[in-house]
Amino acid sequence: MSERAKSVPAAYWELTKPRLSFLSVLTALAGYFCSAPKEQTDAKVLISLAIGTALAAGGCGAINMWWESDADAKMERTRNRPIPAGILKPGAALLFGLLLLTLGVILVWTGTNQPLAGALTAATAISYLFLYTPLKSVTSWCTLVGSLPGAIPPIIGTAAKLGRIDDMGWLLFALLFFWQVPHFMSLAVMCREDYARGGFKVATVDDPSGNSAAIWALLFIIPMLFVAGAIATIFFPGWTSPYVWISFIAGAWFFKLCLDFGLPSRRAEVAKPLFLASILYLPVVLLTLTLNRIF
Repeated sequence: MSERAKSVPAAYWELTKPRLSFLSVLTALAGYFCSAPKEQTDAKVLISLAIGTALAAGGCGAINMWWESDADAKMERTRNRPIPAGILKPGAALLFGLLLLTLGVILVWTGTNQPLAGALTAATAISYLFLYTPLKSVTSWCTLVGSLPGAIPPIIGTAAKLGRIDDMGWLLFALLFFWQVPHFMSLAVMCREDYARGGFKVATVDDPSGNSAAIWALLFIIPMLFVAGAIATIFFPGWTSPYVWISFIAGAWFFKLCLDFGLPSRRAEVAKPLFLASILYLPVVLLTLTLNRIF
């Protein structure tokens, strides 16, 4: 078997953007477990939610790679993706993505027996593919628009369990919405030249100094920390639970890096640590919150 043939299964796997798909599943499960934690877990619903969310997220990733394949070919960090590298044909990638997305929406809709959960899964795909993706080449406001589909998975989990969205679901939605901006702004500084080559109008392309990116990061991490604090105040009165202290420490670290990111003299140096901190913050805080709610 040729090296090219060996690479095809891995190429299809890469199309699904597995790290982003994993994050979608993680946050959907957090919404499921953190909302009404005393209600009995339904194994069928839980499995349908996890697999359906993974399929839908993977399908969105594949369609996104098909859509942006020309831009990916121009960027250093994406030129070896399956389509620009010539491993997969664009049509095959599109068909694969449509199949995964369709199966994912159907599985969430029917497997959880909650139309709201299925509708929210479809809304995530529509907003990601038809709002965020095309806006990336038009306006730097694309980041704010893209935060919407990225924040929906927790309320998919809540809806799958309850058939509605409770206070915890909305708070998790808000946490993810605000978190995504400092997370992306650090990446925008790190990959500014690549985004410019690809024709993406992110904040650092419009403002190469990175000042606007730093302002966006600070403006959004502050409400994110307030949301994390609201979860602690509402659901863990007394401030003795592990979630309270872990979220406080992780949030303080994240905020300190955002402050350093705001200094022009340190911005390039801090961008990568800030990006890594944002990646660590979310699973640590959500896992702690989930365990604290269950036990």
